[in-house]
Amino acid sequence: MSLERENKLILKVVVFATVITALAGAYFFLVNNVWKPNVIVLEADFENGFATLELPFGKKLEINGGSEFLVLGDWGVKFGTKIIDGKTSYENIQLLRKGLVVEYLDT
Repeated sequence: MSLERENKLILKVVVFATVITALAGAYFFLVNNVWKPNVIVLEADFENGFATLELPFGKKLEINGGSEFLVLGDWGVKFGTKIIDGKTSYENIQLLRKGLVVEYLDT
């Protein structure tokens, strides 16, 4: 009897772990392949390379310079830059997926 009860418990744990793994896999698939974040530019100073963005779920993010900032999953944002005579100028804000430009955000 004890062995049968242990087998049922082990089976329940395995089923629970499988369901959790499947849900996590579905979540990450949706975030990385189907969903696209809605990023709103609240204010931007292209002269100095500073901007304030509103990310999904109401979170605010301040970006600066030429660095890429993570939004969620494979998604990120950064300033589009141009170097003229050794001086960097910022000309737009880009929404990125896996480091590639997907969209230029309106200011």
